[in-house]
Amino acid sequence: MSGDRPADDEPLVVLHQETVVVTTAAPDARPVLPDVPVAPDPTVPAPRPPDPAELAAAAALAVPGVAGLYPGTFGEIATHLPGRRVAGVRTRSTDDGTSTDVHVVALLGGDLREVAAAVHRAVRDAVGGDVHVTVDDVVPVTVDDVVP
Repeated sequence: MSGDRPADDEPLVVLHQETVVVTTAAPDARPVLPDVPVAPDPTVPAPRPPDPAELAAAAALAVPGVAGLYPGTFGEIATHLPGRRVAGVRTRSTDDGTSTDVHVVALLGGDLREVAAAVHRAVRDAVGGDVHVTVDDVVPVTVDDVVP
């Protein structure tokens, strides 16, 4: 090869997605690369499906009137998962199935019974089983709660 561009009769080697393509270069032409499926990178962990505790937390946080989840005074209300924890949600298996405890912080001014009932419905729809909701605290409404 001479210079930056190969001559017309010189092979052009292109590395594309760990596939070597050898072709002759036409003047001012780009090589057409084959569509090669990319194997998953073994060093990157595969996405894991969400745990029921994570689904319960997301369902509770989506309910209007919920300001957040309550982890307890010392963080004792949580579900511990490999490499992470879900604060404010405790799940356990029982002889009758699964049981999920959800501890929420509600926005001040709403009907706490309605908020708790809405959280109960949302979590039960998301994970099923026995669901217990506790409103542990209330906080005042802020501008961030009103204006998205």
